[in-house]
Amino acid sequence: MYSKRIDAIKPFIVMEVLEKALEMEERGIEVVHMEIGEPDFDTPARIIDGCMSDIEKGKTHYTHSLGYLELREALSEYKWRTRGTRFNPKTQFMVTGGTSPAFFNVLSSLLDPGDEVLITDPGYPCYANFVSFFGGKPVYLKIYEKNEFNVDIAEIKRAITSKTKALIINSPSNPTGQIIPRETLDELAELMEKHKFWVISDEIYSELTYDIKRAPSLSDAAYKHCHDRLVVLDGLSKFWAMTGWRLGYIIAPAILIEKMTPVQQNFSICAPSVSQAAAIHALNCEQETQEMLALYRKRRDYIVKRLNDIKGISCLTPKGAFYAFANIKDLGIDHSMQFAMEVLEKANVAICPGISFGPNGEGFVRFSYPTAMEHIATGMDRLKKYVEDTY
Repeated sequence: MYSKRIDAIKPFIVMEVLEKALEMEERGIEVVHMEIGEPDFDTPARIIDGCMSDIEKGKTHYTHSLGYLELREALSEYKWRTRGTRFNPKTQFMVTGGTSPAFFNVLSSLLDPGDEVLITDPGYPCYANFVSFFGGKPVYLKIYEKNEFNVDIAEIKRAITSKTKALIINSPSNPTGQIIPRETLDELAELMEKHKFWVISDEIYSELTYDIKRAPSLSDAAYKHCHDRLVVLDGLSKFWAMTGWRLGYIIAPAILIEKMTPVQQNFSICAPSVSQAAAIHALNCEQETQEMLALYRKRRDYIVKRLNDIKGISCLTPKGAFYAFANIKDLGIDHSMQFAMEVLEKANVAICPGISFGPNGEGFVRFSYPTAMEHIATGMDRLKKYVEDTY
């Protein structure tokens, strides 16, 4: 009666944790939310004020399916300033209603049934669902804490077959918060040229870094020779605190943008015009984003210290994004989902089990820290007491 395709889509476990937490709150239980990757900051006032002015001027209608040219030009200029690469605003950009629709456009245009897509394990769980939905086969690349969860080039080489169509990378990573170093990107660029596969680079957290200005990217000018097989997905949700605006974009070779355009026209028409207008203003809000980043850095330092002070738990310091991926194996725990639900039910702290990010994420739990410091402190106090009383 129903599509076999839809039966293959696995639930998004973080949403199951959130929904359980919301049910508890409906019963009057105070829950500390550290499961969802959403900034607690409101969208900067300068963005909202600029957008309101545009709305009053009538920017509320359909736009070109690729997005406002003014926005594409602003994005192109931004990438020139930050990456040293000139991407053509008329032919190499597509503005989308977030990065998830961007994945829909890209994978629907690249994949044929049976094509293989390499994905890190642990990694963002929706990637595998995206690939499977279009008949592709996710191939998992295990990454390990001992290597700071870096992509292993040798593992990629072993995984490549005649059916390999693409590799999805995410740097800084959700869930680990780690950054792919430039040396690894150098080797990856060589593999792209040799084996002729696409790299889909999810760069939604690329500006949200703590020790360097931004994460190295294959979109940097140094890798211009492999841009004919590079797709960059980015957006304004995380760094600019604009999750609800649903605004993302794709940078790709002109021929791929051309192939994706009918997909956008038929399934989305265009990204929301008011969000596009807001994005133009956002690209000029460096002071506001740096203020938010400074607070994220303080929260990161605090939560990592608190986690490492709990006996049986250890945590690498994330270099970017806003997630702490903590190792709980020394507690003798075999099931991170069970641990996460127990912490929610008994300590009233919502966290995300590592298994939701892939089999190699078992034995870890993810803490999302874009929340007020007092909430993080309360969450860590509750977690520490629960662990000490239980283990």
